[in-house]
Amino acid sequence: MANFILILICLLAGQLLRKVSSFPKDGHKALNIFIIYIALPAVAFRYVPLIEWSASIVWPFLSQFLVFGIALIAVWIFSKIKPIDTTTRGALLLTMGLSNTSFVGFPLVETWYGSDAIKIALLSDQGAFFVLSILGIGYATWYAEGYVSVRYLMKHIITFPPFIAFLIAISISHMPLPAWWNTLMEKLSAPLVPLALVSVSLQISFKEHFDRWSELGYALMVKLLLAPAVVMVLLSLLTNLTSLYYKITVFEAAMAPMVTSYVVASQFRLNSGLAGYIVGIGILLSLLTTAGWYWVLENILTT
Repeated sequence: MANFILILICLLAGQLLRKVSSFPKDGHKALNIFIIYIALPAVAFRYVPLIEWSASIVWPFLSQFLVFGIALIAVWIFSKIKPIDTTTRGALLLTMGLSNTSFVGFPLVETWYGSDAIKIALLSDQGAFFVLSILGIGYATWYAEGYVSVRYLMKHIITFPPFIAFLIAISISHMPLPAWWNTLMEKLSAPLVPLALVSVSLQISFKEHFDRWSELGYALMVKLLLAPAVVMVLLSLLTNLTSLYYKITVFEAAMAPMVTSYVVASQFRLNSGLAGYIVGIGILLSLLTTAGWYWVLENILTT
């Protein structure tokens, strides 16, 4: 319950800080720098050595690619029902296909399943990072410019600090580490949840005029309900995952749209207004829908 209250307090704090005149309008950028360069790498160093390496670990990673594939199909279907321009297609694809597996996912996973489940959520987060870096940026470039630069994509991947930390953490996972190591990584990663949630809230605005309600409703239905349902069914049919791996993989697939999807939409001049609303409302709504998914996973399904 404490973690759930923390989520609400941090989201409220971000909105209140937006009204403080002395608070920098781009203050979230400083928080994001700490998160990306310090907190997320510390999470990798803290939890990757705890991962039990088996065939099961590939599914949390691959599930995020499946979510993006579902989004691709969903955009194609919607464009057949309602003609939309290229920038709107790009915004829908990014917000439906990219999951907020860390900034929102980690605190919600910890709230419902405990801190031990973070090591599985971290695998989903790395999958989401690759989806963003390869497919997300690639499709955004294609929608905006009509071409994709492989060199740009590769540079984006290999210079991303959490990914570098993930690789280093794998390489040292079997090495004897000093007694103070875990304590240090725990302290450095501790600010991740509150700072990430405040940063998310700082970037959400509900004051802009909006008239894309059908696109908004469709995107949230696909991201919060349809995509995790498809992942759940396919995992049941194709895998024999242990209970916790199965539940966390589906749970992370049910996360709200990634905040970075709004940033990418803005950078590539896609429909950033639509993307902002989908992300903002999606994060708030996901607090309820993920609770529903937890109930489904715990009370209806058995693996």
